[in-house]
Amino acid sequence: MVGTAATATERLRVNQVVSEDTQQVVVRGKITVPDPKPDVQKILSTDKSAKIKKTELIPDKAIVEGTLTLQIVYVAFDPSQSVHHMHQQLSFSGYVELPGARPGMDVTARVTVEDVSITRTSGDPRQFDVTAVLSVFVKVTEMRDVDVVTSCPAGATCEMETIKVANVVGSGTRQVIVSEDFEVPGEKPPVAKILEVDATAEITGKKTIKDKAVIEGTVTVQVLYVAAEPDQPVHQLHHTFRFSDVVEIPGAKPDMDVRVDVRVESADVEIVDGNKLRADVVLKLTAFATEPKQVNVITKISGVQATMTKLKIDHVVGEDSTQVVLRDTFETPDPKPDVEKIIDVTVQEVKVTETKIISDKVIVRGYVDVNVVYVAKKPDQTVHALERRLHFRTFVEVKGAREGMDVDVRPVVEYVSADAEGPNVILEVVLKVTVKVTESLQRDVVISVAPAPSVICPPGETIDYVVQPGDTFWKIAQKFGTTVSAIENANPCKDPQNLQPGDVIKVPCPPAKG
Repeated sequence: MVGTAATATERLRVNQVVSEDTQQVVVRGKITVPDPKPDVQKILSTDKSAKIKKTELIPDKAIVEGTLTLQIVYVAFDPSQSVHHMHQQLSFSGYVELPGARPGMDVTARVTVEDVSITRTSGDPRQFDVTAVLSVFVKVTEMRDVDVVTSCPAGATCEMETIKVANVVGSGTRQVIVSEDFEVPGEKPPVAKILEVDATAEITGKKTIKDKAVIEGTVTVQVLYVAAEPDQPVHQLHHTFRFSDVVEIPGAKPDMDVRVDVRVESADVEIVDGNKLRADVVLKLTAFATEPKQVNVITKISGVQATMTKLKIDHVVGEDSTQVVLRDTFETPDPKPDVEKIIDVTVQEVKVTETKIISDKVIVRGYVDVNVVYVAKKPDQTVHALERRLHFRTFVEVKGAREGMDVDVRPVVEYVSADAEGPNVILEVVLKVTVKVTESLQRDVVISVAPAPSVICPPGETIDYVVQPGDTFWKIAQKFGTTVSAIENANPCKDPQNLQPGDVIKVPCPPAKG
């Protein structure tokens, strides 16, 4: 492309990728069949998942901690060969080398389970050795303002590229204390002393309104404690509760994309009485409101002096949405009474449980939890509530999407209703699923230009001149105060109708004025 206009620039505020990498982590540990579960004769299936609980940046590294969760279905070692289920967890930690990473930068991490092996421990029929291979990906970014040149300046030859970025409109941070009183589960003994508390937080919903981000999430506390029993055994319990809050983001508008990072800063659980506990968890919420922005950048330039910088960002490959209609007909579960009249129906949670990219498509799985409040079909017409989970599976076409790219899914409930027909409850939910696919893009781009230094033509001498884009013999003659015929005579082998940028020609300089 040949420049013909004045230089134009545009400011981008982007999350510049400082470093990113993937590391394999091998998890080894032992699990024991919990009492009173029977011994294992044969494992039928193992559902495996992993979650990152904490990511800490140190210079040039990220330290990652998390849990591997196993849901094991097995045939019992008893005459009836009954089928049982057990839930097991193993902790893991590892690190990923990230040159340039520093504490305080933004970090995102994800983990996938590549393989799990479970074998019985020699000499103990109730204990198993577990070996798991995890793939841990970590990306470190920092917000940066970049002024990029968006048009080829006059006198230059350029190679241009159009990129689509998530331009950061604004960001905000808020510290929030989340508290809840909760009962010790019925199957667990009362608490005498708390030994250890761990907490994790997860964002379950987010949206932007004017100058704000509305955030919903869950906090799970895990408590290791001494039971109030004569032999003082040690037990573990966990409790999950919801939270919602608002983060101020100047410049945010409704329906903008918003990325939310949540970090547990402290967690404390105290005993109210033996069967009741109180949890206090301090969270740090950081929200970034973004909007897609398409901009032309210069990746190669000649003919002028230019300053370039390396731009490494998340390039938006594509974004689209689809609508999903969920219907479910069911009878009220025992011991709930039948429904006389529906009073209210609300969505408690929308959760994406799995995303998978295939060529030009993103497959999404998840569920919607719905709460129905109703009047019972009984003489006293008491009010009851029930919960129902509706699973969904859909796909969204995103041209250019490929396996290994990053994907962000935003499910939004647009409509929910419940009706009673005889003994049945009929639920209908309309869900809008929006998918954005991104990939890391690295380009050297022009951020400023300066005109080429002026060429001096000493009187009476002949100089070598490099032809610039748009030059003709007439323009060159005007530039140096000479004539077209003088230039033609000095370049007998050069076709004036076929001048190319970069050609070198002779230019006779006019004599000094007397």
